[in-house]
Amino acid sequence: MNRRRYLHGFTVALAAGPLAACTQGAGSTDQQASANAAPVKLIFMSPGGPGDDDYRFPIEGFNPKYPKIQVEFSPAGTGYTPAYNDKLTSLIAGGTAPEVFKTQGGTFGQFAEVGAYRELDSYIKKLSADVKLNDIFAPHQESGKYKGKTFSISHNGAPTAMWINVDLFQRAGLQLPTWNTTWEDLLKMGVALTRRPGGGEAEQIGFAMPPYLSWIWGNGGDVYTADGKKMLIDQPAAVEAITWLQDAVHKHRVIPNKEEQANANLSNFINGRIGMAFGARGALGNYRTISGFAFDAAPLPKGPKARVGTLGVGYTSISAGAKSPDQAFTFLNYFCSADGQRLAISNGAAHPSRKSLTEEKWFKEFKTERSFSDRINTVFPETLNRNEARVRALHPREADVFRVVDMHMGTLNTSTKPAREIVQAIVAETSSIMVK
Repeated sequence: MNRRRYLHGFTVALAAGPLAACTQGAGSTDQQASANAAPVKLIFMSPGGPGDDDYRFPIEGFNPKYPKIQVEFSPAGTGYTPAYNDKLTSLIAGGTAPEVFKTQGGTFGQFAEVGAYRELDSYIKKLSADVKLNDIFAPHQESGKYKGKTFSISHNGAPTAMWINVDLFQRAGLQLPTWNTTWEDLLKMGVALTRRPGGGEAEQIGFAMPPYLSWIWGNGGDVYTADGKKMLIDQPAAVEAITWLQDAVHKHRVIPNKEEQANANLSNFINGRIGMAFGARGALGNYRTISGFAFDAAPLPKGPKARVGTLGVGYTSISAGAKSPDQAFTFLNYFCSADGQRLAISNGAAHPSRKSLTEEKWFKEFKTERSFSDRINTVFPETLNRNEARVRALHPREADVFRVVDMHMGTLNTSTKPAREIVQAIVAETSSIMVK
């Protein structure tokens, strides 16, 4: 049975189950839950492995604090791949889903559509003083809502920005990108940083492929309408943005082509031969080991209409079938609290969803051996504070739509097919999965 049929197959069963009404204890305080509830055991699942400290540390902090609510970490071991979605789908369909679990970006809309999550609004309203939702960046707050209801609280996530090889910039006599840098400026920087002796194979190259969503949004376009009924990627704004990316590869030759992309010595930022790469703050998990050159972070360049960083979100939800939803929310709230996020991000690589944490010394002053400035910490929250970060619109067939879009966008390094033909193929392939 394919994943889509699996998901729709258990929708009816859930409708008559725990989602039909909130439990009587939805307004209980954490103290009441701890004192009065019978001892319960909760399972928390994430895509990673048993050594995933981002999740293990908050659980170790929670269990002694709430001895009657013991949480067991159950990593799926799939990594952040479609295999995790398949496993989660099977568990939900079989009625054995973990009480609290992570959802990968790109599938939240689909799971919300079929009723996989327990609504959280009643808890958030009655426990507002504990939840402190106003401390969470607005885009993170909105990301957990589907059709006006909240089904997730974000515990981390940063917008896309740029990573800069400072040494290459200095050798080329270039100023580092700023908040005023534009697409045109980026292209000029890319040309100045690219070295192709005799016009042939690159020894050094300007920048990696930018995120297509940020480029489409930055040009005033989108992939589909907010209601999910119509594709927009074939409209002029999106086509222009995609053409810009193609030209940067094949005309200006400042982005790695197919062969250059396959050469990790050239295309992998960590190896020091590419001027700029794109990614969120989580990239520090790898970049912290850089020792051969100085690096820094910078905001995305401004597009013709806007600067929009694609925001990744740490979706954290309660299963619709959770037998102890009050206790599950107690853990969920702790996991996403300032204390929980502090433990999860203790290694310094990720980005909290809480504004207050980005102002704390441990975050603002984080350094690595060759980090050039504190912009590795400040660019990402500043992008959020400037309202220049965005989560893609949720869709009941979200994963299916973006599987098609990502596949075609992945050919920009390799194909010289006109952007108009690429987007027409996308629209044709997604026509049957638009909202009716």
